Amino acid sequence: MAAPQTLIDAVDRIIDDFNRRKLDLPDGFFSRKTQFLINGAPFETLLSTAPNDPLILMLARGPAGYRFTVQALQHAIPDVKAERGDLVTDGDPFGVTTKVWLSGTLRGNGVPINALVTIHLRLTEAGPIEIAAASMNETELAAIREARLKP
Repeated sequence: MAAPQTLIDAVDRIIDDFNRRKLDLPDGFFSRKTQFLINGAPFETLLSTAPNDPLILMLARGPAGYRFTVQALQHAIPDVKAERGDLVTDGDPFGVTTKVWLSGTLRGNGVPINALVTIHLRLTEAGPIEIAAASMNETELAAIREARLKP
């Protein structure tokens, strides 16, 4: 996964699958320990007051954490589409950053959203992603969280 073009291809494939409502991932992209963060908060701390519980870690990390998150996002924005900007390495041999635009209509209130998300991927020396950190506007994140709770 370390070769830049391979990483770009993998990210493009994930975005394409996301837009087609597929939960597939390239082999070895995430390890089962990959940690996900949103605005600096690890997903496991958002799911539970016992973030070290093995069940919580199983849901919040690795491919399962990715799929869990994508399904919640697709529920909150049923017609969500993602489009990525350029991947930038910033001189870090184990990190890349990209911006992704998420657009669609929020569940429950029909309000359109076009959110800019900055995603930083930190790779291990072996290649899989160690940390996937996303940051976005808190107001837009709150609107997505509220829409996720709608039936």
